[in-house]
Amino acid sequence: MLDLGIIAVYLSCLLGLGTLAARLRRAGMADYFLSSRLLTLPQFVATLVPTFYGGVLGIGEFTWHNGLSNWLVMGFPYYLFSAAYAFFLAGRVRLEPGLTIPDHLENAYGRPVAVWAAFLVFLLACPSDELLMVATLLSHLSGLALPAAMALAAALALGLLLRGGLRSDVWANRLQIVVMFGGFFVILPFAASRIGGARELVTRLPPGHLSLTGSLSPLRILAWWLIAVWTLVDPAFHQRCAAAGNPGTAKKGILVSIGFWAVFDLMTTAAGLYARAALPDLANPLLAFPALADRLLPPAARGLFFAGMASSILAALQAATLLSAVSLGKDALGRALGADEGSLERWSGGAMVGSLILACLLAWMLPSVVGLWYALGSAVIPGLLLPLLGVYFRRLRTPPGWALASSLAGWASSTAWLLWGQALGKNPLGLEPMFPGLALSACLWAAGKLSRGN
Repeated sequence: MLDLGIIAVYLSCLLGLGTLAARLRRAGMADYFLSSRLLTLPQFVATLVPTFYGGVLGIGEFTWHNGLSNWLVMGFPYYLFSAAYAFFLAGRVRLEPGLTIPDHLENAYGRPVAVWAAFLVFLLACPSDELLMVATLLSHLSGLALPAAMALAAALALGLLLRGGLRSDVWANRLQIVVMFGGFFVILPFAASRIGGARELVTRLPPGHLSLTGSLSPLRILAWWLIAVWTLVDPAFHQRCAAAGNPGTAKKGILVSIGFWAVFDLMTTAAGLYARAALPDLANPLLAFPALADRLLPPAARGLFFAGMASSILAALQAATLLSAVSLGKDALGRALGADEGSLERWSGGAMVGSLILACLLAWMLPSVVGLWYALGSAVIPGLLLPLLGVYFRRLRTPPGWALASSLAGWASSTAWLLWGQALGKNPLGLEPMFPGLALSACLWAAGKLSRGN
């Protein structure tokens, strides 16, 4: 009961912060989606760090299965692509006219590309994995059935965001970044005391679990590195850079955030290794961190750790819910049907409900966070990468018709390859789904460049 009380107080504080922020809202989509482009450096870091690290249960699941290779595929490539984003894209995103990724694509390629891209961004931002993780935590802690826990998590996100948009999200993130680090600071000393240090881990972990590559093949590692390209098309990165007070804030904020992520990766990877050492027969590795807390932590400390796990997941759930709702309501339906500016926020609010319903369905059909990451990243990234790079680097652009064809082909071929592999039980020709998608997209993109002689 004490643990549930701590979680209840924490969630009440988040809703309170969101409500206070909503009272400061200004009219218009620029404030609803970008908080009037006034984020300071501390605000930028406080919102980006927890938002982009929403997969904490997935990290536990991956580390339990694959050990230290978690850092090689889930940490290091994201630092590299985040740094590339900071140096080459962040300032351009902040200066580009328009609010969203489809806005920028419409400026570069026209409305058909923007409407199609809005669908892809909607899929990429769909909060299915975050909803699954929050529901799993709630179910584990309270005993609620998973569908009921999903409904409760969806209601929490809706209540926090519906009126305040990004402004409410950022205010909640200020608390979430503190609690997410605090939770893992709580569990690691208990783990070291009860299980032992590095020598004890060596004896208790499976062979290869302390190897950087683990049991992953080179092609599988390459596939996960390509999925880290997600960073370059990530709508949450784009939104926060566009919302920064100036281009310098966007660049510096990402670089500072990389340092925070590196520290948190050390903490979560260590906790994942302890979970495998202490719980070698765990039936559901998605519960690696909650089960470790059950084994090691006393009341109150356990509640604090659950709040820490929930913080980054909730931050990502909030961001993804807002992004997917605006992509569907404003960028897809609103653009396709010619909705006026005054109705776009209402459309986005209605789309928020639809996005959360879709997320529930996806999480129910594929109840693996790592599986959801892999499937969505493999299918969507090939359709977005080249068009989006062409927005910010004009020399890379291809004619609008070719851009649309490239995007459609990249998405369709990767999705077909993914479904074919699931039907066969293995990837056709041993190729990861993203490879044929990127290859076909690049061929059509190059053909478009050649068609106009540059």
